[in-house]
Amino acid sequence: VQLLEIIVVNDGSTDKTLAVVDDFRKKMSLIKLLDINPNQGKGNAIHQGLAASQGDLCLIADADSATPWDQFIHLHAQIAQNSKLKLAIASRDLPGSQVRIQQSWIREHMGRTFNLMVRLITQLPYRDTQCGFKLVTRRDILGFLPFLKVKRFAWDVEFLMFARAHELQIQEVPVIWEHQEESRVHAIRDSLEMLWSILKMRVRIWFTQN
Repeated sequence: VQLLEIIVVNDGSTDKTLAVVDDFRKKMSLIKLLDINPNQGKGNAIHQGLAASQGDLCLIADADSATPWDQFIHLHAQIAQNSKLKLAIASRDLPGSQVRIQQSWIREHMGRTFNLMVRLITQLPYRDTQCGFKLVTRRDILGFLPFLKVKRFAWDVEFLMFARAHELQIQEVPVIWEHQEESRVHAIRDSLEMLWSILKMRVRIWFTQN
């Protein structure tokens, strides 16, 4: 696999992200920076990155590296051996997954409850929609990307719902994962926001189909 580019999307951060990225860009010409200001959310950042990308395969990865980047090889292996597979999504909750640093008890059980509710509301079969590590075939997702409306953390769910509606084959892949204490996700507030977004999304799709 030839690495063509690394796109860093800075979504209105107020820390030293820009300075750090600029420093790395001097050493690695493959690094490109998209600076979005003000902050608009995870979903919008991913949209911008995918739209700007040039590669046939795009790895969507959270900046905190909770899933180490070397786990790419497991996702790529699935797509490489199955020409019909269009998305390989990392999972923390499959046989073979390794959670090396656990979240707090509250975060872990809220995550499991959230996933259960997502599966009930959306009928998505995946055990982990929110792991921020997904490998996609770019040409297959560009057709529906402009129709996605969720800009924040529920983006993953909407993305997978549209991918399934377009009959794209998706495979969950067990990976190594390590909880990062500096995570910006607020367990209660953001979970409630995501559930509300998913309910609105489901109603929108229901009215569209009927």
